[in-house]
Amino acid sequence: MEAIKIVLVDDHSLFTEGLMQILDPITDLQVIATFRDGETMLRSDEIHQANVLLLDINLPGNSGISIAEQMAPYFGSLKIICLSMLFEENILERLKNIGVAGYLPKFIHTNELIEAIRKVMNGEIAFYEEKTKAISNIKVWTSDFKLTNRELEILQLIKNGKSTKEISEILHRSQFTIETHRKNMIRKLNLKNSSGLLHFAMKNLPT
Repeated sequence: MEAIKIVLVDDHSLFTEGLMQILDPITDLQVIATFRDGETMLRSDEIHQANVLLLDINLPGNSGISIAEQMAPYFGSLKIICLSMLFEENILERLKNIGVAGYLPKFIHTNELIEAIRKVMNGEIAFYEEKTKAISNIKVWTSDFKLTNRELEILQLIKNGKSTKEISEILHRSQFTIETHRKNMIRKLNLKNSSGLLHFAMKNLPT
């Protein structure tokens, strides 16, 4: 059986390299190219050979949502699965309207991603909505508590047990910058310390 050809677009090198190591031994899956932004991917030859595009939503330049919207009319046979550190219902609905085949949070198990890739190749969809609790209160955190998208991303990584050093490596930011974000979130959420921040993340973010 011919392998499913995959193109991966994500600006976090550690995530890309880790995913490639996971997918490489799987005989029916083949990553044929990786890109750090959508514009470079769109100009590549590989995207015309791919069966599945794994597309990060939070990209430098045009977002993954914008890239998917541009591609939809011209890449009818290509199955697009969007990935994001956070899972939001309003983004889910927009992606469905665009016509992408899937939308998954990055905190899922790798076996779930592999299953999703195979499902979309069989003409099915792979949306995470039925498995995750809604986090509509994200709007409260961004509007009322003024948390930024970057802070929400860091909060998810804190919930996943990542240290400041690990978060700095994943996001390609200095440890000082990550610590500054931590302190800002503690202040904005009126928490006492980092333990309170972890408790908040564990209680309010999806498992």
